[in-house]
Amino acid sequence: MFKTPALSHAVALVALSGAAVLGFVPPAWLPADTGATTAIALATIALYATGLIPEAVTSLLFFFAAMLLAVAPPAVVFAGFSSTAFWIIFGGLIIGMGIRHTGLGAHIAALLLARLPSRYGLVIAATALTGLAFAFLMPGAMGRMVLLVPIAVAVADRLGFAAESNGRIALVLAAVFGTHVGSFAILPSNTPNVVWSGAMQSIHGIEIGYLEYLWWHFPVLGVVRSLLLVALIVRLFPDALPASRERGESPAAMDHQQRAMGFVLFAALALWVTDFLHGVGPAWIALAAAIVCLLQPQRLVPQRPFAALDIGPLLLVAGVLGLGAVLAHSGIGEAAFVQMLPHLPFEAGADAQNYAVVSLGGVALAVLTAMPGVPAIGVPLGETLAQATGWPLQSVLTILAASYSTYLLPYQAPPILVGAQLGQVPWGALTRFTLIFAGLSILLIFPLHYAWLAAIGLLAGG
Repeated sequence: MFKTPALSHAVALVALSGAAVLGFVPPAWLPADTGATTAIALATIALYATGLIPEAVTSLLFFFAAMLLAVAPPAVVFAGFSSTAFWIIFGGLIIGMGIRHTGLGAHIAALLLARLPSRYGLVIAATALTGLAFAFLMPGAMGRMVLLVPIAVAVADRLGFAAESNGRIALVLAAVFGTHVGSFAILPSNTPNVVWSGAMQSIHGIEIGYLEYLWWHFPVLGVVRSLLLVALIVRLFPDALPASRERGESPAAMDHQQRAMGFVLFAALALWVTDFLHGVGPAWIALAAAIVCLLQPQRLVPQRPFAALDIGPLLLVAGVLGLGAVLAHSGIGEAAFVQMLPHLPFEAGADAQNYAVVSLGGVALAVLTAMPGVPAIGVPLGETLAQATGWPLQSVLTILAASYSTYLLPYQAPPILVGAQLGQVPWGALTRFTLIFAGLSILLIFPLHYAWLAAIGLLAGG
């Protein structure tokens, strides 16, 4: 993330020193016996953010420290290994391996390239738009990552972008963030939305409709933020389509291996899209597809697939999700939010100020709870927030969508981790992009979102 090793070392040293202090002298408002948990969490986040050591090694250090100091039960510390995100990235790595090994990715890329525009910026925009379109079609963000990222990598290969080149990183980020960012404006398209909607109904008896939610959020959080996404990717990762790129060629007919891999991919897509009918989660669909690839006599994967499998992404995801589980188990995030709530500058009638406090408070809370934790903690506090702001309950809780869709660091968003690891985006580039995009969202998107909600009359002061 940081451009110089000296700066990275300095930031890590400050954070690790702060972690040590918290471990020995925890603040009084922390839940009992969570000083060590807070210290481990801060140190782990610092190491993930600065990239001072390899991310997989940071995960191993987290596991070791958490178990040595017994900050949580083993089932919590190692929760990442039993999470759906872990198994969907495992399945996704095998599926991606099959797509590359059989040449199916190159075949699909050739078909797409005949229709893609000839300018670099427009290619990035088309990729992001495709991801946004899939957010309407597939409700699971994880499944979209497994489907879209290998194709984006194949397009990058076909265009001639080298490994870790700006063009390759930009294409993968456009696919990953394109399908994830806009999904926060589409009610059933990701987990935090579902948590928010379910909590609204179960706690407050308020049922939110699909079109109603879309009207509140899609014009700004969907359309405008997607435009900002494309502009930022092109700005941070400038490149040009290589002159030697392969374009406009009619690919040869698919061979037997490609047809078999295509059938596996099509079956997985059909099951992902129809999960509301059969109830099988996207992780287990991905795992089933991976098993089919491993068992196929047509050799859809290399002869020794596990020797070619990079376990680094799996350890990273397991560590990040384990960290989130430990934080949730400790109650640190909720304690911090409840402690700060009486001191937040709410004022009835000051609508813009109240929006800023609720939205930025949620962004800060997400650092300690990850994205689904924001609606899980925020919605039960709805009556308190409504009383403090003078807004109707539904109005104040609607703002939480801006909060839990804005994450400062990648570990807060498991689908982003999965997509970036499948696309082999360097951790530093991913962290830098996430931070800058979050900052611009706060500065540019939040005011527009507030103005939109006020204009349509959702806020009392609108």
